[in-house]
Amino acid sequence: MNHDQHPNDSVLTQDLRDSLCELTTPERPTLAAITTRGRAHQRRRLAGFASLGVVGAAAGTALALGLTGILGAAPARSTSTIQTMAFTLVKHANGTATLTINTNVLLDPSTLQSDLEQDGIPAIVNTGSFCSSDPSPAGFNQVTAAPKPAPGAPLDFTINPAAIPAGTELSFGFFKLANVQGSGHAGEETVIGLIDTNSYNCASTPPASGYANVVSIPGGPK
Repeated sequence: MNHDQHPNDSVLTQDLRDSLCELTTPERPTLAAITTRGRAHQRRRLAGFASLGVVGAAAGTALALGLTGILGAAPARSTSTIQTMAFTLVKHANGTATLTINTNVLLDPSTLQSDLEQDGIPAIVNTGSFCSSDPSPAGFNQVTAAPKPAPGAPLDFTINPAAIPAGTELSFGFFKLANVQGSGHAGEETVIGLIDTNSYNCASTPPASGYANVVSIPGGPK
């Protein structure tokens, strides 16, 4: 019996004690090693918290942007001005447009039609003819109002493209007349109305007053 054995121990107890005595016990780590491991563990924890903070900030930003898109005011529409010798087309921030026609300058219908379409105003423009539908589509008064200018003054139309019914477009006709509405003066007649894009006819004479809004400007022929 060795010095670690006790007379009252059983054989099993002695065997267990002998087995434990044979185990190799690692040396106690130095203070420097303990400090190094502690610092590394602390750095890993701080890095984990930083990652969570970045993810949380990104999620908060995404949520804020999403709410801005849903709840925020819609951005203002762009404005623009197209100016030629014959007309000026101003697009306003509220979506409407103002068309000013200089009755003393020859108008190029294709240029005006292209510029109107560029501003989101579907239209067909003619000189010496006018296109119309029978019956004329409803809603013209919500799209524009015919101006009542003084003789020789420019024509100003305020147009609301959003009010143009689906399947329709504006029709402009510009006529040079020898006798404007029996006035004895040469001049022009400007006709504007709504047409059905799938059903319309064009004529070389202006329609009778009352069919569409007709503006006659005596004097100042083109």
